[in-house]
Amino acid sequence: MSNSHFLEFLELVKPSVKFNKFNSPEKPNYEKINSWAAHPDRDGPQFLVPNKNFKSNKKNNLVDVFYIHPTGFFEKKWNFDLNINTSTFERTEIMLGNQASAFNESCNIFAPSYRQASYYSFFDKNSNSGTKALDLAYQDIENAFVYFINNFNMNKPFIIFGHSQGALLGQRLIHKMIDETNLLKRFICAYLIGYMIPEKYFKGLFKNITYSKKFNDLQSIISWSTVVEGFKRNRERTPFWSPNGWSSQLMSQKIVSINPFSWTLDSKWHSEDSNTSIINKAENYDFLDRFRSHHTGIKKSIGLTSEQEFFTSLNKKSGLLESKGRLINKFKKMKYFNGDLHSFDVMLFWGSLRKNAQHRINSFFNNIKK
Repeated sequence: MSNSHFLEFLELVKPSVKFNKFNSPEKPNYEKINSWAAHPDRDGPQFLVPNKNFKSNKKNNLVDVFYIHPTGFFEKKWNFDLNINTSTFERTEIMLGNQASAFNESCNIFAPSYRQASYYSFFDKNSNSGTKALDLAYQDIENAFVYFINNFNMNKPFIIFGHSQGALLGQRLIHKMIDETNLLKRFICAYLIGYMIPEKYFKGLFKNITYSKKFNDLQSIISWSTVVEGFKRNRERTPFWSPNGWSSQLMSQKIVSINPFSWTLDSKWHSEDSNTSIINKAENYDFLDRFRSHHTGIKKSIGLTSEQEFFTSLNKKSGLLESKGRLINKFKKMKYFNGDLHSFDVMLFWGSLRKNAQHRINSFFNNIKK
């Protein structure tokens, strides 16, 4: 999408009034199972697999994953009202299928529905309405996490997983609720993918947690942001939360990242023959449609991409995960594609992420035995 087309799109999703917490949607009640987008006792897209070679365990796993889904809200309001009959909720279901499903063999999957902030919140330059909308979304995530720990987790080890808005909210959640608490003992790791953590701010955000440097690090943050080789983001700044509050951070600065093929921090080109890249599947459904308002009810699934081969390398200056190869060449043919693979951060590495989660779980239990 060209810059002019993107600016036009932003105007179409820009809320018409400033954020007002008194006019916000009613907060979810996490005592009710229908306030959870994913729960082991509810069948859903989180249990999808691309073919019969993969096994899905719905419950009774030794580990839980608390999943915070990314933004799927493109209406002219600041926060989503949790209406299950909307396209916004349908996008959440799609994300459960193409992201949370990576954990369905190793973990019990819990994902709260929350009053996610509007997509426009990340581009609000003229007021603090965007960050206030993100604050409201975070309050739901914190409330859901507390309920999860007290009522569902039953003292099991757990993983935090979030993408994009979910990763941003996950950073804040870990800082406040895990990093300097007794929960750290049961915290395996966090996959906070697709939202920047500036390298220079990492130690200020996490006191007892490191960023991952190898495939089985524990109590660590795993992150990456995927682009094509040589891509530089046009967007100059993005909101970032720290213990000091909100700031607007340059997107050109070095971010915390790891290569999900090699699980290393070097800048060599790596591939992974055993990785599985997946796609969304549904007849007569446009996954790129951002203006549909209703839930279509169309049955969806995930499948393997027709081409699997590609290579990845961490850019030394930016930390962005650059990619090239036959599969990436197919993405380049997509309408409006500009080189940013943000929407595919998880789908491209679905198989590698699935295996890595099991590696870190095994490492956690092996450490207990020692």
